[in-house]
Amino acid sequence: MANPSNTDFISLLLGQRIRDIRKSRKMTITDLANATGLTPSMISQVERSIISPSIETLKKIGNALEIPLSVLFEDAEIYTPTSAVPLVSQLGNPEAILSGLPTLNLNNQSPVVHREQRKILSPGKGIRFYLLNPNLTGPIEFIYNEYDPGSTTGPELYSHPGSECGLILSGELVVQIKQEVYLLKEGDSITFNSTDPHSKRNVSDKICTCVWANVPPWF
Repeated sequence: MANPSNTDFISLLLGQRIRDIRKSRKMTITDLANATGLTPSMISQVERSIISPSIETLKKIGNALEIPLSVLFEDAEIYTPTSAVPLVSQLGNPEAILSGLPTLNLNNQSPVVHREQRKILSPGKGIRFYLLNPNLTGPIEFIYNEYDPGSTTGPELYSHPGSECGLILSGELVVQIKQEVYLLKEGDSITFNSTDPHSKRNVSDKICTCVWANVPPWF
């Protein structure tokens, strides 16, 4: 399903957006490095699309920039200008966001997303996320995931606001939540608080496909 050239373009766009948002926050590469615990060299390579950051790395960058990573899913044509990207602190705490349940605004878009219209983010080698929502104005984010054999969200656990639920469509996926490790197979599902440190990896020799829901949208 993956299109290498499209993935390369998304990777390039990802780096550009991170750089633009960093600059809009009046942060230097060193400032961002200090806030994330990453090296200035790694930040620079991510922004120039020399390396493809893991989900763990993207989470650190998103937290430091105070943005939900769902911003990075948007197409170039509808990308929110960096000056208009809200700080998480301005949105209120996650509980307040959930209680508000924002209404979906399709902005004259079709409610149907055809397979070839899905927005893609490839946050790490062998991992592809396809957004199933028309946009991210509503209270929930729905994603189709592909994990190639041996792929992982990163060597460390990560966390973010909200909660999530996933369903394995094919293959197997190992999900770690704090100290607990769960092996999910086709037809299995899992639900947990996203604030709990977690990670995902495919240790099998077959691709894993699954659908995932995040509330509120964070990727």
